[in-house]
Amino acid sequence: MPQDASVLFIMLDATRADRLSAWGNPHPTTPTLDGLAAAGALFRRHFANSHATRPSFPQLMTGRYYFQNVLRAFTPNEHPREFPFSQGDPTAAFLPAVLRARGFQTLGVSAHPWFVAASDLGRQFDRLELVEGEATRGHADARDVVDRAAAVWRARDRSRPVFLYVHFMDMHMPRYLPDGEPRFPVAGYDWRRRFKPNGEPRFHRERRRWLRADARDFGDLDRRHFAAVYDSRLAYTDAQLARLLAAVREDDADLRRALVVVASDHGEELGEEGRTDHTDSLADGVHHVPWIVAGAGIAAGQVCNRFTENIDVAPTLLELLGLPVPPGTRMDGRAQLGPDGHLVPRAGEPAVYYAWESYRAVRTPRYLLRENLAGSFVARREGDVVLYRMESARRVRLRLEGHAARLAERLRTRLDRRLARREALFLRTRYDAPRTCFLVRPEFWRLAPETRVSCTPVDAATGRRALRVRGWLWSGRGVTVLRPGDGAPLLVTVPAPDGVYEVEAAARPIRPMPRLVGFARWRRESFSSETASAYVTLGAARASGGQLSMAIPAAAAVGRHIVGLRLLPPGVAPEAAAEPGAEDEELRLRLQALGYVE
Repeated sequence: MPQDASVLFIMLDATRADRLSAWGNPHPTTPTLDGLAAAGALFRRHFANSHATRPSFPQLMTGRYYFQNVLRAFTPNEHPREFPFSQGDPTAAFLPAVLRARGFQTLGVSAHPWFVAASDLGRQFDRLELVEGEATRGHADARDVVDRAAAVWRARDRSRPVFLYVHFMDMHMPRYLPDGEPRFPVAGYDWRRRFKPNGEPRFHRERRRWLRADARDFGDLDRRHFAAVYDSRLAYTDAQLARLLAAVREDDADLRRALVVVASDHGEELGEEGRTDHTDSLADGVHHVPWIVAGAGIAAGQVCNRFTENIDVAPTLLELLGLPVPPGTRMDGRAQLGPDGHLVPRAGEPAVYYAWESYRAVRTPRYLLRENLAGSFVARREGDVVLYRMESARRVRLRLEGHAARLAERLRTRLDRRLARREALFLRTRYDAPRTCFLVRPEFWRLAPETRVSCTPVDAATGRRALRVRGWLWSGRGVTVLRPGDGAPLLVTVPAPDGVYEVEAAARPIRPMPRLVGFARWRRESFSSETASAYVTLGAARASGGQLSMAIPAAAAVGRHIVGLRLLPPGVAPEAAAEPGAEDEELRLRLQALGYVE
């Protein structure tokens, strides 16, 4: 590896590996990336460690399974990874910060409105620019990103190595067809009748008002077209990458002094198993992502067929550059390439691991085991543990009995051995003392074993009978009591820093269910939104050991949909919502187009 090698880090947001030609897509989507892979190292079974951008970026940039949010705050008072009293971890090292400390000029060009200069990750760069594009499209086009990245590369400080990070969003929804038509059209299919120009379905809009990722109504031709749109955006982005690499080759034709890394934060489902987008389904379409390393002396034609993970990316890059992890810090991943540009002996691992607030999982060649958050509503509905047999990229759920039960126990032991200590350390040190009120959503609650609750996720297909249950009902977004039962309270435990809090139920009012007409409207008004409009005082409670337990009386949920618990530290008053400014409104439009807000 040359001593003065620079790094071009290409981030392909929402890109799944199997849509690249080099990974087997029969469509010629990625000749540029295929060429890079042939000229360097391709990691065929590479997986993201979580399902979405916000959890995945800390893993990519620190090499750690567990870390706080490092991007622009999205819901800072409503998500455990974003609470404003979250603490940094002095034992974690940000990849760009390590490089900057060793003399690299650290530059970034981003199309993602969360990856900006003011974010924790953005502050590790000398300069990070957001290419905004049209707000209603959510993100900038690859052409504009490459124009800016090429200009930044040409204007770099040539007296020292540079780390140029370039973030593309073209495979993320919304996906507009670059040429107005799919490059790989489905024969005989009138796509305009079924889909909008931005890639979203025209049909059954009410279904996707509840859940954007719902594709249970897709037919075979719909799924094929949806994938063709994705492939068209990928092919377009690949052509723009050729322009970026041409700029790098202007003074380094053979990439002898430029190390090129291609990675992704997560993939995307394309209608398989009745879903689109990148939910926490843990399907391979969401987690199996590309990883390519080429240039700067990387030996050509290398393929790693064992499992690798996103936490391996940062330590591999440091190893190639001959840079140690800073003293007092550590990474959970391991280098997969040595300083000589060859795969290390026994590159890869026999399994990969997924880690997030609401799940842990382990994926082996033949099985996937998921552990839901113990005591959560999802665990009540699906089980604490779910085991799948992998048949290619398809999953078959197994009953936990006999051999499958014994296998699940072995996999849980492996999962515990890999993640339990790391998770416990993270949870023990993640928060400072809170100075603001904060909301804990039901997805992060743990129920006491004796608590009785009906778990009925509500959507456009939910009928009256499913809602005629007595006692506590979990809707998928919150809890309510539509018909009084035995009056027992809902016993929950939520994560919170130690201390005493005034606790309030954050809720939305629910009118009585109509007997004749208007049920669909009532259902939507009652359950589709997670924005609280009223707060019910529940009393004081103490958090100890990072956990606060509370008994929510049934009366608090009668005529209300409780969408969170609001915790107020002593002396802290509820905060009034600030009036949005022009920049806030533009950001809201971007996030709305990306599907992040209502």
